[in-house]
Amino acid sequence: MKTFKLCSLVVLLDNDIEPKEIPLVDGLIINKEEVQKNWLIEAVVTPKLEGYFIKLNETQEKFMVEATITKKSNAPATFVCTVKSINHIQNHISVLLDGLLVVKEDDFSDMILRTILEEGFEGEEILKEFKKRKKDRGRAIQGALNNAFVQVKGKFFDN
Repeated sequence: MKTFKLCSLVVLLDNDIEPKEIPLVDGLIINKEEVQKNWLIEAVVTPKLEGYFIKLNETQEKFMVEATITKKSNAPATFVCTVKSINHIQNHISVLLDGLLVVKEDDFSDMILRTILEEGFEGEEILKEFKKRKKDRGRAIQGALNNAFVQVKGKFFDN
């Protein structure tokens, strides 16, 4: 297993339409080094987010997150997660997520380019649009991430 610092966490797909940035007090992410690409993500957050994660835990709803590892300038990795546990630690909440890595930076670039080509961009417009979408990971890639989410949603979480 390999452990890394969790620098940022954004919930991309749940019942909310807009991505939800989770303000972190602290956090770790652990690569379990399994064939299925399973990771554990521990996010230490303020108690005001407890209800949000309790709701996800009660339904065992799968949701997509982007996690930035080691330093904020790194490209985020995308995971499909479920809440494994919620624990009180001092004045904070520790949320443990069980995650499956679904999109790395190279995969993300491939998805953007494929979408741009499918939309009919040509010549220099391809590069211009690619740079624009890569810079804005929000709405511009929601469709591509939704497709990845649907493809893996039930694949590796059958317990």
